[in-house]
Amino acid sequence: MKAITHTLANRTDKELFIKIVLLSTIAIGAISTMKNKSTRMQSIKIHNIYSSADPFGDFDRAPVPNKTPVIAEMISVLKPQFSATKRQAVAAKIQKALKKYNIEPQIVVAIIDAESDFNHDMVSSTGDLSMAQVNVDIWNKEFERMKMMPIEAERMKEDQAYSLEVMAQILHILKTRYEKKDRRWYARYHSKTQKHKRAYLTKLSARLKLLEKSRVAQLH
Repeated sequence: MKAITHTLANRTDKELFIKIVLLSTIAIGAISTMKNKSTRMQSIKIHNIYSSADPFGDFDRAPVPNKTPVIAEMISVLKPQFSATKRQAVAAKIQKALKKYNIEPQIVVAIIDAESDFNHDMVSSTGDLSMAQVNVDIWNKEFERMKMMPIEAERMKEDQAYSLEVMAQILHILKTRYEKKDRRWYARYHSKTQKHKRAYLTKLSARLKLLEKSRVAQLH
């Protein structure tokens, strides 16, 4: 009798063990399936970049190379009337200015186009200078606070490369300070006010969409 009981107990233990293994396998498979679905959903979300919830898209994060020919191509998309010589000259200066900083070149090209239409002689009603449209008085207060070299207003007007270097410095400050808490940190180049930022982002988004469609991110 004891032998029979022992045999039944072993059989029960084996059956229980088999059930546990089967249930574990099913559970692992279910988790894996959920992960795969989640990955697919994330992929869909990333590729469906212009939704009603986020009309500004993700091209601002695309790995566009900081190379003169690529930047020149972006300028040609937004300013097809520019000569190849003019595009190359401006692109080379943008590339050099961004070389020190981790700023996406498509953002810089879109901002310049929105701010000044690539007109280096432009002076706004509020005194913003050059194609970068920098307000020297306002930003010099911040540069002084950060113990940085002050911006030279006259040089901003005369030296295109210098103005783009100042622009890169400002964008670097904004990105370092706000990127983690503000997805569209670069709109602060124009304003930190939500209302004005959104209007500005609409302008930038129209330009970024054109650049994305031109497939400049695939150039090397």
